[in-house]
Amino acid sequence: MATISGKYLGNLCSELTHNESGVKINVDGHGKGFSPVDLTAASLGACMMAMMGYTAESKGINLEGLSIEVDKVMADAPRRIGEFNIVVNFAHPYNDRDKAILQKAAETCPVKKTLSSDCKINVVMNFPE
Repeated sequence: MATISGKYLGNLCSELTHNESGVKINVDGHGKGFSPVDLTAASLGACMMAMMGYTAESKGINLEGLSIEVDKVMADAPRRIGEFNIVVNFAHPYNDRDKAILQKAAETCPVKKTLSSDCKINVVMNFPE
């Protein structure tokens, strides 16, 4: 299990450290870098790609060139992320079986499963012909 530690640097900025690897991320509350809600969106996108990657490797499906865009929509009362709009762009055409495998893999993302059912998650998968 990876533990993450954090240190508040002042002026709405903090530094997070992945203790196992020592990798650091700076979090900025002024919009000059990743905000906490940006990291949530990034985690969702990275998790979906990782789950597709694990599955693709085990099934011999080429995911090279895969890209993803995650947009978050904020909601009020209480302030929170109300919706994610995700576009997954595949670089290669796939048969119907492989498309279904990749779509199912993306749905198994633990971050996606952790988010509240009050938060809409819209996913569009663009497969080239």
